[in-house]
Amino acid sequence: MEKFNKNVCNCRQISFEKIEESINKGAKSFEEVVEETKATKGCGRCKSYVEDIVKSKLNK
Repeated sequence: MEKFNKNVCNCRQISFEKIEESINKGAKSFEEVVEETKATKGCGRCKSYVEDIVKSKLNK
């Protein structure tokens, strides 16, 4: 079964899973996730959503 992969950042085609993978690989902040994935580097509309995902994942 194929996993549905919804993009969080449409400009850069970055999925929720890609952000999660970045954190699992060792990213410890929003800035590190952005550096690795390039999410939010297009139009920027997804910034608050990406920030929320990173906060929720890092505050487990």
